[in-house]
Amino acid sequence: MNEIDRHADRTRETADYIATLAHELSELADTTDLAVLRYLLEMARDEARAAARRAEPGGQDD
Repeated sequence: MNEIDRHADRTRETADYIATLAHELSELADTTDLAVLRYLLEMARDEARAAARRAEPGGQDD
């Protein structure tokens, strides 16, 4: 595995982790009256998922 592949793997893993955390936090916000925060966290989750897809070999954003 070369340096570029390691960087892509790290980027993908980091983005996946951020997406998971953002999703969990958005669910927590949904249990209270934090609708705007929930929305922003869902947007962060979606962006993190897109970043993870872009980091895949040959990956492109949908």
